[in-house]
Amino acid sequence: MLPTILLVLFAAGLAGGLVALFLKKQAGKTSWLCLGGTFAGGAFLASAIFELIPEAVCDLGWLKALLVGGGLLLGLRWLDRRAHHAHAEIHGHHPHGGSASSSLVLGGMLGLHSVLEGLALGSIQSGAVQQALAVAILMHKATDTFALAITMGRKGASHGAMIGVTVLLSLATPAGAWLASQADLSGAHQLHGTLSAATAGTFLYLAYSDLLVPELKEKEGRFWKIAAAVAGFVLLAVVASRHAH
Repeated sequence: MLPTILLVLFAAGLAGGLVALFLKKQAGKTSWLCLGGTFAGGAFLASAIFELIPEAVCDLGWLKALLVGGGLLLGLRWLDRRAHHAHAEIHGHHPHGGSASSSLVLGGMLGLHSVLEGLALGSIQSGAVQQALAVAILMHKATDTFALAITMGRKGASHGAMIGVTVLLSLATPAGAWLASQADLSGAHQLHGTLSAATAGTFLYLAYSDLLVPELKEKEGRFWKIAAAVAGFVLLAVVASRHAH
């Protein structure tokens, strides 16, 4: 059963990245990348608020979760200012401005989180519990790869780079499941909490600085950008609430 679950998760991850790649290929339709970006921004906000922050608080407590997540958020902001990268608006076919390292940071956080999800999935012996967790992961797997590929595309990444990163991120959860049979998972709750807090801080910062505010400053298509952001937020909020129950 587990190999089938991991294959489905891998396919879902590929699907999310390929959709983003398709949007990037639409010459002269930069607005589709804008809508994809605001959708991802809304989804990241909901994922941080309803899923990652509660997980971090559960494992670490409020103080440690705030220190890790808030510290990373402030660190990313400092790096942005240090590198003098302004978050410019999209004009014509030019890629979106923003932190040169934001795609790398986002990919790293998503990759680590996916590996940890795989560790949890692979270490569960009960078939019913394992399937329930797999469904919860499946519901946001495509969104993760989509958001990362969209972020890369809006910064001018090549098609090959987007495909390569999509494949790697899609493989992260299966890799984690394989590692579960090899690794000592003692102390995993502390690791999970720390990574959840760090990912939440990353999501909040990127949603604000790269995916939402720069886009919504531009009047053109603002209504549809807001609608896309709300759709992403509601979708992930629903998924997180079902996972909690």
